[in-house]
Amino acid sequence: MKVSGMGTQEIKIADVDHPYAKENGVEWSEDAWERVKHAPEFVRPGIRKLMVQRCVKRGFKIVTSDYLTEIRNESMMLVSKRVKGFGFEELTMDAFDVAKEKMRQSPRKVEVIEEIEDFLAMRTEKKEDIVEKFKEYMEFATPQGIPWSKEALEKMEKVPPFVLGMAKQTIEGRARERGDKMITVSIIDEVFTKMMPASAKQAMGMEVTEEDLKRD
Repeated sequence: MKVSGMGTQEIKIADVDHPYAKENGVEWSEDAWERVKHAPEFVRPGIRKLMVQRCVKRGFKIVTSDYLTEIRNESMMLVSKRVKGFGFEELTMDAFDVAKEKMRQSPRKVEVIEEIEDFLAMRTEKKEDIVEKFKEYMEFATPQGIPWSKEALEKMEKVPPFVLGMAKQTIEGRARERGDKMITVSIIDEVFTKMMPASAKQAMGMEVTEEDLKRD
């Protein structure tokens, strides 16, 4: 068994036969690999390929269970955003079916639908239970722009109003660079730590390092 360090956390690396991951220099953690095994056999290859692609895009070397959850949540938020764009304020069974059908009519969105269906297939709940889980995402989804997770919005409540606009623009810009479909706490932390100007950090009462001052 191989163990890899990620920050202060040790991750058990799965000894698996996944040529696509090896070709791209990506490994799977044991718990992430096990989670995908719970999905129906016919959707597993799609999930595994997608997760490797997302890791490569973000510069990650390991598919972790946390990252698997993050990408699944992005997919749920994306469907909620589309549903709102079709005029539904609530995700009912009919709204979900209408959204799927309308999105299928656009060739560019077929892959997105397949991603969402693959991730939903990992769940053991009935379809009605899945709809319940979407309700929170519907509350925060917007038809236009990049949606923000509930946790990300809560974190931004601590940002002073006079720097809020600049902070949001910087965060959303970084999310687009990373290819993310939803603003999460991890993006906010990255921006606040590595990209936020010293003047903005000072205004927010954050610690300012020498590196921040040089960057300004």
